[in-house]
Amino acid sequence: MNSTTWILIILFVVVDVWIISFFVKRSLRKHSSQSLPNGNKLRRGKIPELPPIVKAGSPASELVGKLEAALPYTYQSMLKQRVMSEHPNLSEQEYEWRWQELKRFFIMCAVLDRVPMFSQDVDEVWHEMLMYTYEYQQFSERFLGKMLHHAPNTGSEHMPIPNERAWFDTVYVQLFGWHEYSAKLWGAFFRVPLPREELEIYTSRHFTVNHGQKRFNAWTYEKIPAARTAIDAIILDLQDRVRTAQEEPARHEKLVNFRNSDVLLAAAVYFAWNAPEQFGDHMIPDERELYKHSSSSSSCTYASACGSGGSDSGDGSSGDGSGSSCSSGSSCSSGSSCGSGCGGGCSS
Repeated sequence: MNSTTWILIILFVVVDVWIISFFVKRSLRKHSSQSLPNGNKLRRGKIPELPPIVKAGSPASELVGKLEAALPYTYQSMLKQRVMSEHPNLSEQEYEWRWQELKRFFIMCAVLDRVPMFSQDVDEVWHEMLMYTYEYQQFSERFLGKMLHHAPNTGSEHMPIPNERAWFDTVYVQLFGWHEYSAKLWGAFFRVPLPREELEIYTSRHFTVNHGQKRFNAWTYEKIPAARTAIDAIILDLQDRVRTAQEEPARHEKLVNFRNSDVLLAAAVYFAWNAPEQFGDHMIPDERELYKHSSSSSSCTYASACGSGGSDSGDGSSGDGSGSSCSSGSSCSSGSSCGSGCGGGCSS
């Protein structure tokens, strides 16, 4: 064969390799944009309407304002365009959910000393955000006063740091409430209890946030008033719930309502304190409650949890409404997914 023929053959080979490489990368992007840490798929079709970033009356309301002020519109627009371009199969609604969950993650970083990144999907947006190095540094300085470093999600289906996940779940629900679609991104909530030895610390009214303790963000507590407000409220609420868990007489069955943040947190602390070995068995969402479309709910964990009698509109939940005591009886169902991915974390 002459030289011209060889050149044509080489060109055809190069073109074929490029075409194969293009479709392989596209396939990988499609898989990445749909996969969850626990191996499930994001629900295709109708996606729930995006709720407010924090629930009504959340102690993190001031932090939300500080976060939004630290994120210029141009930066957010560039980020969205980049993510949508890199993940062509990602819908705008799915992107908006991931972006909001990432903002919630940043707020958690202002409250807790360390926050592992438990979602591969949310981490993908964070990673693209880091590509704008200068803008990201400016955001970190404006929001936290120093650099917010990235540690990637490992993609593991196991839970090597259960205590961190337990704190993540508790503080997350306290600030933002619980939503089924959020759980699709972060993995199942309340699979492990808060450690009893840590809960005992909060039985004392003299607990203080300082650099000697390793749970709350001492830096932001000293430097950022909005963070101090949120942390103080979380600690006070936890102290009250631990005290209630100590005083509440033991019962064989208690209802768990994932649509009501107050009831959900009361149950989580109660079982962490009184029955940590059976925590996972009790803290299972009742499928009937999750898919109930009524605006009210009568299931409560115990009477003291119904004292507020109000609705928790931030996460689509509602209280008892009457303020009366709740009857016992289990509404937990078996077979709930317990998988949860977890990985590295953020440090500031």
